[in-house]
Amino acid sequence: MAHAFRKRVKLRPLQKGDLVLRIHRGLVGDPRGKFKPSWSGLMLFLELTPEGAAWLTDLDGNQFSKPTNVDQLKKYYV
Repeated sequence: MAHAFRKRVKLRPLQKGDLVLRIHRGLVGDPRGKFKPSWSGLMLFLELTPEGAAWLTDLDGNQFSKPTNVDQLKKYYV
């Protein structure tokens, strides 16, 4: 079953300068419950490390202090 799925999925690697969304995972309870947003912020993808971590900046150019795992990112299409 997994093989059939994987042969239809196309890899779309992130490139420098792409806009991405980061998954919003938190242990703090949100009063909106199941209606809370699952993706947060619009960020700019800077570079990818060999370990699979991505360095991001916000749209103002401020770089985040910690990298984010690539599995937690989704490309934003305009």
